[in-house]
Amino acid sequence: MFPADPVWNLRAREVAFAMMNTTHPVLREAGIFLQAEEWQLGTVRIVCDGLHVLARWATKEGMPRDLNAWSADDWKMFLDDELDGIEASTVSRYVSSIRRLHQFTAVITGGGLVEDPWPGKTDSEVAEWTPSGIMKTPSVTPATWWPLLRAAWAYIDRFAPQILDRRDERAEAEDRSSRTDRTSSEDNDTRLKEWLADPKNLIPVHQVPFRGQEAGTPIWAAVSLAVTGGRSSHLFNANSAGNRGRPAARREMVLSAVQSGGTVAIHGNRGADALGVKTAPGSYTPRPQEEIDAAIRDWLEDPSHLVPVRLLKDPADGPAEPAWSSLARDIFGPDAVVSVFNGRSGPCHQRREWARQAVAAGRFREEQHGELLRELRMVRAACYIFTAALTMMRDSEIQEIERGALTQHYGSPAVTSRKIKRNPSQSEVRWWIIDPVAKAIAIAERLSWHDTHVFASIASNQRRSGPGIDAARDIDFFIENVNQRRHLTGLEEIPAQVVRPHMFRRTMSIIASQQPDGEIALGIQLKHAARRALANRTTAGYGAIDANWVKEFDNQLELAAAKQLVEALKARRRGEQVAIGPAAPRFHAELDKVIEDIDTSPRFQGQIADERLQVSLLRDTFADLHLGTINHCLWKASTAECQNQLPPEQRGQAPLIGACQPAKCRNSVLTRKHAPYWIAEEDDLMETLKREKLSPPRRELIRARLTEVRTVTDRFKDQGVSI
Repeated sequence: MFPADPVWNLRAREVAFAMMNTTHPVLREAGIFLQAEEWQLGTVRIVCDGLHVLARWATKEGMPRDLNAWSADDWKMFLDDELDGIEASTVSRYVSSIRRLHQFTAVITGGGLVEDPWPGKTDSEVAEWTPSGIMKTPSVTPATWWPLLRAAWAYIDRFAPQILDRRDERAEAEDRSSRTDRTSSEDNDTRLKEWLADPKNLIPVHQVPFRGQEAGTPIWAAVSLAVTGGRSSHLFNANSAGNRGRPAARREMVLSAVQSGGTVAIHGNRGADALGVKTAPGSYTPRPQEEIDAAIRDWLEDPSHLVPVRLLKDPADGPAEPAWSSLARDIFGPDAVVSVFNGRSGPCHQRREWARQAVAAGRFREEQHGELLRELRMVRAACYIFTAALTMMRDSEIQEIERGALTQHYGSPAVTSRKIKRNPSQSEVRWWIIDPVAKAIAIAERLSWHDTHVFASIASNQRRSGPGIDAARDIDFFIENVNQRRHLTGLEEIPAQVVRPHMFRRTMSIIASQQPDGEIALGIQLKHAARRALANRTTAGYGAIDANWVKEFDNQLELAAAKQLVEALKARRRGEQVAIGPAAPRFHAELDKVIEDIDTSPRFQGQIADERLQVSLLRDTFADLHLGTINHCLWKASTAECQNQLPPEQRGQAPLIGACQPAKCRNSVLTRKHAPYWIAEEDDLMETLKREKLSPPRRELIRARLTEVRTVTDRFKDQGVSI
């Protein structure tokens, strides 16, 4: 992380020393007073990396060694040359690194930066704004945003309860099994003593030499099964219980009992059978290779048996590899040893081939434990995505959410966390949320094994690990699995796009900014209000519509216009005149065309002409319709009266609302909903003309306007429209 240039290398090391020794006397003597808590090592590494990049650029450009000789344009050139196209959050780190040279200038050899290169601006303001004032942080495209949120909510609302129930049931079963099936070494010693003390129990010994064992040697596996009730054959193994001395002591107890008599001679290794000991259900006992092979073949030949595999691979990569330990347990029970497959001998190789052939034939299933872990991770990712998208919290703030963080703030649901950015005290802050977000956080809290934090590791054996998740990897994992398993979940495909945590904050800001007073609300939710009573320039930047969302909001306007035309379409189907005005014939013709498409077009045959279909057709047909309070505009540049008010080079781009002439423009359409406004204006003009003190010019203007208004109201009255 440190620059190669010796001057820059020393600067970076001195900054690092200062950040990791905030109360050192050298700093205080230099007038630098910092909080007692040092920066974390990861933060120091980031700062050193930023100085490394700066040093590399300065060397390449031949910049002066004295940083105070650099001009404002030099710093701007560094950001433009070296950091162009990089995400704003990353650029902010480099800006912070440079400012450390100013913060610790008094203790840097040769002096650092006497003045801040960007006075009065925060790191994010420097990073997120280009000279044109456009924020660099990208947004999630609408095509990805909506299916991603719907998929996340599906996992939270529909899938998570069942997945978490399965996890709890598995944990309970494993805990119960560990309590009932496992016994302590002391218990086994006691059982052995009691078994040997009973004169009815005969110790099986080899009748003749067997596999290197002399005649009269106890058959240890048989004795172990007899003592443990068929649960274990390893009571006398040297490696059992992690204690090499205990099995030896047990052997001595048995050998002493053999010298006292009470034995039964057995030919071969059938001691357990001779004693009448039955293997406990699911237990694995040593058996000849031929029996092992026969058991594996019999199991694989059963068409109802599926070979467990770890994770399903891409079909192009070939069949997935079997999960050998799970397969051994499926065949021989929970105490089976995986060495029946994992050994290096020829028989083990042959057994693996048999299993792989079954997998290649399509007889496999995903190993349950791996499947459950994947689903749990999907739930965790869904909770993170939904929370990040709808709260506009930073990644660090989401990952600081602790158990019991759901609360009320001024009577509305809220979540409590810590605002980390530029806030060393890490004070608690509240973000307003909606009920679905509260449910997502509650699900994440139930999922987490961590003692304090909501977003942490999934597996219970990782409880000691610190809080936090790799959010970027979880998001990628979620999108990939949603797309791969759509045939099972019924979720829609999420288009490919690199989605990162900070993009949620930007995207939701764009959406929220379109609401009334959205900028003020954004400033509060984004925690920008601390620097200004109302939303500031940074807030406006977050909410500024980018290229990804321009068309989306245009589509929403088109959709809103189309929904308002549904009633007009129904009335037109009944044969009514639904509009007046110069563009009414064109308006009626377009409505008639939609009706004809619904009734006669082959692509709509067999479909119910519900409102959604009508809205879709109307949106496509009236793509240039502009809704208005006193009229609608069927925008067509060549016939627009409003364009006459513009210079020739500016005409034909969009309607000029302030210059609209509803009564005479050939693009103007007036419907029944507009009638009350025109009739009210007619009445108001007539009342005004009754005033005796009107000047002649003013009276003439009112009469002219009244004549124009009556060309509209008379048409409405002809259709029977009244107040």
